[in-house]
Amino acid sequence: MRLPNLTRYESIGINRTFNLADGHAHQPQSVSQRQIVGRLPELFDEAEYARQSDLEEEFRGLFYGLAGQRTAATLPRALCCYSASLSTDLIATYAASRGLRVALLHPCFDNLATIMKRREVPLVPLSEQQLSPERLDDTFANLAADAVFLTLPNNPTGFEMSREAWERLVSLCGRFDKLLILDFTFRFFSRQPFWDQYELLEQSGIRYLAVEDTGKTWPTQDLKCSILAMSPDLHADILELHNDILLNVSPFILRLLNEYLKDTEREGLPSAIWATIDRNRQMVREAIDSTFLFPENPDSTISVEWLRIRNPSIRSVDLVDRLHGHGLGILPGDHFYWADLSEGERFVRFALARSPEMVERACSILREGIGLR
Repeated sequence: MRLPNLTRYESIGINRTFNLADGHAHQPQSVSQRQIVGRLPELFDEAEYARQSDLEEEFRGLFYGLAGQRTAATLPRALCCYSASLSTDLIATYAASRGLRVALLHPCFDNLATIMKRREVPLVPLSEQQLSPERLDDTFANLAADAVFLTLPNNPTGFEMSREAWERLVSLCGRFDKLLILDFTFRFFSRQPFWDQYELLEQSGIRYLAVEDTGKTWPTQDLKCSILAMSPDLHADILELHNDILLNVSPFILRLLNEYLKDTEREGLPSAIWATIDRNRQMVREAIDSTFLFPENPDSTISVEWLRIRNPSIRSVDLVDRLHGHGLGILPGDHFYWADLSEGERFVRFALARSPEMVERACSILREGIGLR
């Protein structure tokens, strides 16, 4: 039986012995990160007496600096939120208030679509193929939407756009007067050279909203912060919506995250973030070798693995149910294709931000579950 959304499957997965369902960061702490955890009482006391504005300014500077977004580091139009979902809900509320029709990437994590639908925002599916360099101009020329909502890199596929494609995308948004909405929540897993995307957005003069997040990257037990940045013309309206929802993100969380950001700057992304993901991806790919599962995007570097089911008699929800019975939680592909669930019936998603020891055991369960042991 197909459940109504991916979050329901995640809630089942987190209660399985081997949870490879949700995409949050659950990998083990590094040695230096464990030292940060050992300082929690000290960080708590420091946060209690710190000015909120100072903590937020430091957080934005460290976050955007690590991401290579120097322009964003000094933007006065970057609001802190509890989560990326809250940032997305603010965007949906704004879109609904202006009667905007939104073209949303298809596939993507389905809560982006459900948040928009809850606010009664009309949606148009936009495929990754429509964003290819040879089709981008035609896509915009025929796009029946007021806004374009992209997740880059895309969860679950790992799809990214080159710098040249980015520049073309922004130019077309200007020419056709489209609001550009960007979800960057998996940005730190990209292996493309970092460049200042916000400089391009700011200099272009287009209308934009951009969501950032820490929850997919650092293993802080879901103590996280999202940033919602925007073009000058949207600031007053979004700030008013933001003020309706929250006063501030916890200063303790900001103080903690600042230490993780500084640690990653010292250690480097390859060591602090990528190494565990790469090791786990390799184990999953070795486990499925010569089976009916194979990587849909062999070049993906994000912290999930998107697998195609080659056996036409097996649906994703059936495989997920079967593996649940073996204690392994993963996600079916159906709901990622939020406009047509049938398009996702031949896909499943595995989360990789986990302990390699747990992933190794999960791979054994996977092979047992698909009848190889």
